[in-house]
Amino acid sequence: MEKTHSYSTTQQFAGLSSPIPPPPAPKSWATLPLFAGLSEEAVEHFRDAMAPAEFLAGTAVLTQGEPGEDMFVLESGTMRIIVRNEKNVVVFERTISAPALFGEMALITREPRTASVVAEEDVRCLRIDKQTVQELFSRHPNTAVFLTRLVGERLMESKGIRKVGKYEVIGRLGSGGVATVFEARHPILGTPVALKMLSHALVFDTSFAEHFQHEARLVAQLSHDHIVRVLDTESAYGTHFIVMEKLTGDLLESLIDSGQPLDWPNCRRILREVCDALWYSHRQGLIHRDIKPANVFLLTDGKAKLLDFGIATNPGGGSAGPGGKVMGTPYYMSPEQILGQPLDGRADLYSLGIMAYEMCCRELPFDGDTLQQLFARHINMPTPDPRWVEPELPDDLCEFIRRTTAKLPEDRFTNCNEAANFLKAAAEVPVLDRFAMSSLSVTYHASRRELVERVLAEAVAKLEGQSGVALFAAHRGAVEDDTN
Repeated sequence: MEKTHSYSTTQQFAGLSSPIPPPPAPKSWATLPLFAGLSEEAVEHFRDAMAPAEFLAGTAVLTQGEPGEDMFVLESGTMRIIVRNEKNVVVFERTISAPALFGEMALITREPRTASVVAEEDVRCLRIDKQTVQELFSRHPNTAVFLTRLVGERLMESKGIRKVGKYEVIGRLGSGGVATVFEARHPILGTPVALKMLSHALVFDTSFAEHFQHEARLVAQLSHDHIVRVLDTESAYGTHFIVMEKLTGDLLESLIDSGQPLDWPNCRRILREVCDALWYSHRQGLIHRDIKPANVFLLTDGKAKLLDFGIATNPGGGSAGPGGKVMGTPYYMSPEQILGQPLDGRADLYSLGIMAYEMCCRELPFDGDTLQQLFARHINMPTPDPRWVEPELPDDLCEFIRRTTAKLPEDRFTNCNEAANFLKAAAEVPVLDRFAMSSLSVTYHASRRELVERVLAEAVAKLEGQSGVALFAAHRGAVEDDTN
């Protein structure tokens, strides 16, 4: 979009005097960061739930050390915040002007007030207590986004809450509509972990909150080299957290968005590893339902890890999730998922095929001006030939995309194991210029034979069965010294 500007900033009008602008309108409390971005309806619900309160100059509205249940929105006037140490000496003091929030921590913790707040002049406020807030969020869950932002901010502040259960929060890793993910550390082991915090707007949707906890229980039972591990769960600050292993690397989505091309062997390997993870999860009774580059993490060594089983379902389940909501990411959803039909592992294969197209072509095969148009194309339109975009695409990857994105499940691979084996066989086709050879010669005293053979046997065991690796072994015994 082109930038727009006033004619008075152009060269022809430079130097002409401008009219004196009117004074800015007073800011509304609805523009404060914790409220900004809420829908007008959500702001109205907040306004209706808060009660007006006026305080004369010199009134202590909050007192340090006392319990608190109320949050205040300062509409007009100024307040002074005062913090004293255990010797009653003032160690911090500042003035806040309307619009401003204070006392908001009472909504998420039971800790005593950490500061006193005194009216510097006659002030007008809005007031809401914890019970009223809970009732508001229960009636109108969209207003609870406020609480998610509040907890997220306080977890990130140097003097904020900084802990979830026993875990110490270090930073924020990312956020979405369902959850926010923080980096944290186990206080005793020092192990880095990722904390996935459910949005408060969904906490008050009972069915979704139960599903989030169900995810933690299900994924905690999964143990696979290409699936992120769930370590623990915590409930704090009015929501639920899943504690997962902290991964080092980047999302496949970020790699695709960067425009950096993936070579074909790496495309095959990543797809095969995700196939292996899905084949395992399907045998454990879980259909992922949200395969996409944003849910595939690439470790620094290149290994793929499948993330986010938040909307996983049992075989035979449809696209509807808790409360009847359609679950999935439209750009990657299979026709049967869109139509609400029973699902099996081949629905995940379709999404994987769409992801494979995006990996190879750096664009999606289907788009639309409306959601309905996008869905119609998934259901009715054959997947475009990826060679129209990427003429050099190898035959096997082209065939993989064609078969996984077939409209009818019976026209796809039978399961993810068959799909993985297809990619593995293609990778092992003996084309001479793909091969490299390394050799190792070990000379040793006969007395060390047992050690050497054990070490070599371990190396062979690790390499055998790896795709694209061939082993050739030879041994020559010790030559007897017959000079005597």
